[in-house]
Amino acid sequence: MIYRCPICRGATDSEKDKDFPFCSERCHTTDLGNWSSEKYVVSDPIFDEEEFEKAEESRKTIIVDLDGENEAAASGGGRYNDPGRDDAER
Repeated sequence: MIYRCPICRGATDSEKDKDFPFCSERCHTTDLGNWSSEKYVVSDPIFDEEEFEKAEESRKTIIVDLDGENEAAASGGGRYNDPGRDDAER
């Protein structure tokens, strides 16, 4: 299929050009240089970092015994491992 090179807008073919989607090694190198000189940047995150940190702090781990050694796990129950609580509180 024939496309346009993102650097020079020349025609490039996915079956013929070894540097696809670029038309030549020159355009490929130019694109790499644009990334390394930070001419291109990835957009800002789509989530709020503070919200992400809060979610990480409140995350809990559920331990389920899949081998059937624990009857509570076999009956669908599980044991919560909450790092913010002592064993006496469980």
